[in-house]
Amino acid sequence: MIDRTDREGRTDRLGRPVRAENYTASRPPGWQGQPGGCGIASCISLKGEKIGGDRIARMLTIMEERENGLGAGYACYGLFPERHDQYCLQFFFDDEEGKCNVENFLDGRLDVLHDERVFTRDRSTISPPYPIVWRYFANVPNAREWRGERDLGEEDYMVEIVQHINEKIPEAFCVSSGKDMAVFKGNGYSYEIAELYDLARYSGTMWLSHSRFPTNSPAWWAGAHPLSLLDWGVCHNGEITSYGVNRKLVEMNGYKCTVLTDTEVVTYLWDLLVRRNQLPIEVAAFAMAPSTFQEIALLPPAERRLAEWLRITYKEAFLNGPFSIIVGRSQPNISLIALADRKKLRPMIAGLSPDEGVAYCASEESAIRIVEPDARTWAPGAGNPFIAVAGKGIVRRGTEPSFQGVNL
Repeated sequence: MIDRTDREGRTDRLGRPVRAENYTASRPPGWQGQPGGCGIASCISLKGEKIGGDRIARMLTIMEERENGLGAGYACYGLFPERHDQYCLQFFFDDEEGKCNVENFLDGRLDVLHDERVFTRDRSTISPPYPIVWRYFANVPNAREWRGERDLGEEDYMVEIVQHINEKIPEAFCVSSGKDMAVFKGNGYSYEIAELYDLARYSGTMWLSHSRFPTNSPAWWAGAHPLSLLDWGVCHNGEITSYGVNRKLVEMNGYKCTVLTDTEVVTYLWDLLVRRNQLPIEVAAFAMAPSTFQEIALLPPAERRLAEWLRITYKEAFLNGPFSIIVGRSQPNISLIALADRKKLRPMIAGLSPDEGVAYCASEESAIRIVEPDARTWAPGAGNPFIAVAGKGIVRRGTEPSFQGVNL
């Protein structure tokens, strides 16, 4: 077992005391409630070029008043150009036994092509214990017998593998499992996580990030944001008060909730509505942050019928409470989505570089200005998604009518 000896008298760079207890792949035994704050920041190259990890670290760490050291993380897309068609499963292991158990489970279920230790610095200001961080590049076997009698599709098969590991195999947790992307996170301040993984060594087409001031959820390495499944990555500021009914919906559709946070459910909702149910992103966003029936009654007939159908059919997907989220995906194209609740109770600002090559979304304008002083900025509307796609540009500014561009 891992040594849970904590460092005494640890403080952050401002001299504030830091909570000593720390958990990695194993879930904490207790429950802790903390006031909500959180900072989120993201950037995407609209031209498909590379953005260094130092840029997203600067964006996130400037919002230090939004964190207290209980967790932070980053997700990078377009990270593995030479292996972009392979799944990258990135894990936290408490010990070698957890690693061995996962490798035994994967043997015969995936074609593992390469594995490697994820770089972390030998010395860090983060309190121990530290997990073993490891990644595996793999393909799903084509033969039907590998997937069982149900003949699952490739992505559903991968979801089952990841969720089985996270639910059933102790001392191990899969923190990301998509193609051409990976998540780097942990139980510490945003600057500590950036230093731990040396983010400056990485570059990608898109970055998401989150600094944590947890709301009603334990502080542990695997529970820090971004939360990820397949190529989805979600960073969330706020509190989903409809968590119970949202969780029932995803569990009825086969998802396993093991992370102890509402953001996990939001991640599964995006996968369910967009990947499995094939809803356009604008339509899925409306289902999660819908207009009131009074507002729907004022829409043109075709839009009104769609809006009413969504409110009735996906009533359990309605996210209630204050939230702003940034969502990333790599399939079929690297895309950035940002969405705030329908009352805009949590902040969200979007930006565009002067050459229109890089788009941004963040909790605060300062996060954009620190890396792009002359950016054009605006506030996406409440419940109105901002969407940017590498190679295509900004698809939605978040100020358009709800179903603009949707084939009705």
